[in-house]
Amino acid sequence: MGNKWIKIIKNILLDIIIIILSILTIIIISGAVQINIQNKEYANILGYSLFKVETGSMLPTLQIGDIIIVKITKDVNVDDIITYKTDKSFITHRIKKIDDNLVITKGDNNNSEDKPIEKKYIIGKVAFMFNNVKVWKKVFSDTKVIIPIVVSVVLIFILTAYKEKIGEDNV
Repeated sequence: MGNKWIKIIKNILLDIIIIILSILTIIIISGAVQINIQNKEYANILGYSLFKVETGSMLPTLQIGDIIIVKITKDVNVDDIITYKTDKSFITHRIKKIDDNLVITKGDNNNSEDKPIEKKYIIGKVAFMFNNVKVWKKVFSDTKVIIPIVVSVVLIFILTAYKEKIGEDNV
């Protein structure tokens, strides 16, 4: 019975570590994406790109600081949230109308529709949203949080290994 619980705890801890590493990876990537956005370029990683939400135009759907994963495609429909390129920046808004080659979008929090854009300026549609990344970034950049987490994880692994050793010695 004891070994079963140790395995369950190990699996839970491994899942927690993977989640933490994933969040840290997203934070690191979001910093790289921000640099790309400032240069008016975007990455194409296996048909997807990452963008950071910079304004409140899509509240409450998207918060400032959220990270979005955009599937690079021109195959879009009304009500899809898309990212498109303008002369100066990238915009992420919801499609309100499609008329042949022209697309009309609007931010959920905006009062008026955007100027029509041609489909060729569409980067793609939002496939996934990482909400509250700003909060996690603050949490995991604070040494008062990171050090106890790392120490706790190391201690748990040491205790788990020690318990397994004791269990093997008693067999």
